[in-house]
Amino acid sequence: MLSRAGLDVVADVEDASRAAKAAELYGAGLVLVDSEIPGGCVLAVRRIVGQAPASAVLIVAPELDHESLLAGVRAGALGFIAETHGAASLIRAVEVALAGESVIPRAGVNALIDELRGGAQEQTSVDGFPLQLTRREADVMKRRREGMTTKEIAYELDLSDVTVRRHLSSIARKVRQARPLTLALESTS
Repeated sequence: MLSRAGLDVVADVEDASRAAKAAELYGAGLVLVDSEIPGGCVLAVRRIVGQAPASAVLIVAPELDHESLLAGVRAGALGFIAETHGAASLIRAVEVALAGESVIPRAGVNALIDELRGGAQEQTSVDGFPLQLTRREADVMKRRREGMTTKEIAYELDLSDVTVRRHLSSIARKVRQARPLTLALESTS
């Protein structure tokens, strides 16, 4: 599809480390990174930006996920495009990124603004531990507490099952990280 639009595709690689090596080797003006690339999307973006700083990076994902958007931009990506926008939008996003402009879907702009304002985090308690959750993690957790299944949460929040599971995993990781600190504080008093 990109070739038909007059864009040169110089490599198609399988994982994060190969993406960075290819970007450096070919002097790519732009690298499209699949959000589910083996080795991790954020790691791929960091490696590409580190090894080929002249290459712009766009993340391509099945759908807009605010957490992935924020993590990718923090890692150095110039933007994010959801596959649901179609081929014409992907081609336009590539052209915009090649011109040096950021590519942020309208639906993702609020997440970026919230992050800049510091309002993207919500204080809550999970298993008795105080945690800072993203607004989306808090939305998922609220519904889980109401007894909703992963599929029900995904449907209600217009997310994929995979994205809901990622949010639940992130919450679980935050609980695990909070727990040792609490144990350490209790053992010293």
